Amino acid sequence: NLDQSKNAGKDFTAKLMIQKTKMITLAEYIISQYTGTQGENGLYYHDSSLENGAGDNSYRYSGTSDEINNFVCFGSTESPCPTDNLYRIIGVFGENYHGVNGQKLVKLIKYDYMTTDELGTDGDYSQTYKDVGMNSKYKGTYGDGERIGVYYWNYKADTEINNGLGSNTWSTSLFNKTNLNTNFINYLGEEWSNKIATTTWKVGGNTEANIVNAIPSIAYQNEIVNPTPESTSTTGETEYQAKIGLMYVSDYGFAASPSAWTLTMDSYNNTTATNNNWMYMGLCEWTISRIVDDSNTTFLVYGDGGVNGYGVYFSYAGRVVFNLVSSITYKSGSGTMSDPIIIN
Repeated sequence: NLDQSKNAGKDFTAKLMIQKTKMITLAEYIISQYTGTQGENGLYYHDSSLENGAGDNSYRYSGTSDEINNFVCFGSTESPCPTDNLYRIIGVFGENYHGVNGQKLVKLIKYDYMTTDELGTDGDYSQTYKDVGMNSKYKGTYGDGERIGVYYWNYKADTEINNGLGSNTWSTSLFNKTNLNTNFINYLGEEWSNKIATTTWKVGGNTEANIVNAIPSIAYQNEIVNPTPESTSTTGETEYQAKIGLMYVSDYGFAASPSAWTLTMDSYNNTTATNNNWMYMGLCEWTISRIVDDSNTTFLVYGDGGVNGYGVYFSYAGRVVFNLVSSITYKSGSGTMSDPIIIN
């Protein structure tokens, strides 16, 4: 019931894809692996009835690393998938969780830490983990850490702030703007970066006590649902739109088995958490959330597994986190490290 005359005489070119089995989105495939029994296939449905869960109707993988089949090959079509291109599925999220109305998004995190090839040596780059010294708890595949980049959270752009200690304002961070959302996007190339959804990241943070002294479900409420941006020495920003971010503290908390969900985040150095958390990799790494009552600190996952505050003027490792566009479809793969999920 609209005038279509302007379309007359125009060409339309499309590609028709036909396969034997029905094409389903990656989100649909993951949800189909949830049998209705919490924890089967490593998946937990975080509805209102899941004890100590997020209550956001997400589907999240939780449990011991070797038992969670959530590997995805992203950024390469080689077989077997190169280690640099292995990612893991945090879960399936919807209901405006990331600012995309009515769509379910699959959130990925890099399997191992980011290399200097991926993030570059400009921006907020400091050194490599080989220079820092590797933690004996490291569970990844990069040996002595020579390839693992170490980055300030936000120091070089804000060195004049807080007596040269930087600031915890994510929108000014060169780690965010240069290393994650420029260098990494360029490293992936246009074809693969177009598969990543622009996300509304929750960067308001909260007080240290409201996150690290809380169990994951409470930390989630204080970090995502009701962040507290009020601080006289920061911008008070609560959201930031970009393709690439970092893990939330609550993402890390819920990646552990439910037996750990009664521990506070600063108590995740307990083997109940570290031995049963597929996201724990053994090195100190940044999260995206800041501490609002201290303008130059943010939340860090320590090498022992616990979460606490740390100054943005220090440098540590990180792993990219991003959401795939909702139209990405499942092609093959069981999700193990040797047989990762392949997307169309």
